[in-house]
Amino acid sequence: MYDRTFGTEWDDLDREEAVERAFALGVADGVGSKRPAELDRILDAFENAYDRSLIELSYDEGRTKALEIAAETDTDDPDAVWDQLVDGAGSPRGSPVSAALPGAITELTLTRSPREGPPSSLDLPSMLRK
Repeated sequence: MYDRTFGTEWDDLDREEAVERAFALGVADGVGSKRPAELDRILDAFENAYDRSLIELSYDEGRTKALEIAAETDTDDPDAVWDQLVDGAGSPRGSPVSAALPGAITELTLTRSPREGPPSSLDLPSMLRK
């Protein structure tokens, strides 16, 4: 699955590509197709501990999601689980690790526009609720 979608002929990866590949490797591991050498190779491409931890987190997330889907659907078909989590181009169908991908800051409430309408009493500090 992983080899068919991504291939292993790469020399250089950016963080987003590494996170996507690690997620896919985790999914493959979750359905019984381990590729520890490829994961080690991806990790070795990054010297920064932060990048390496994001890659490991992405791998763990892919493996966990694959195991959950396999248990929920009670399926023995690895391709079905793979197709639910990774599209044909190799991109995760959901965010593998929100904090690992550029633009994740938009998920924070600080960047959302304010709600419409009057504020509720829950929005006001206690000193202003009198």
